[in-house]
Amino acid sequence: MAKEITVEIVVRGDIIDNNILRKFASKLKEQKFTADFTTSVAVPPFLVASEKHYPSLAVMYTMVELENMFQLKKLLEELVEEEKLEIISFKQL
Repeated sequence: MAKEITVEIVVRGDIIDNNILRKFASKLKEQKFTADFTTSVAVPPFLVASEKHYPSLAVMYTMVELENMFQLKKLLEELVEEEKLEIISFKQL
């Protein structure tokens, strides 16, 4: 059995309005490997942020098998490019 690891991912962008977490979950479901994640989202004062389109931060803790870590990163990079996000950090804990 492969070793399961936790990867901490921090992403900045329009997380709430573009429903980024749901899109990331959908992409994970489509994969042949098993992965899951928990997340916390930090949003600037919400009404101001939505009006002025301030970016928010999502911190995701993703559980994935070690051999699939690079596939996970590739999947995330595709989402980042599609949604014009920025990866602040991607590290194995």
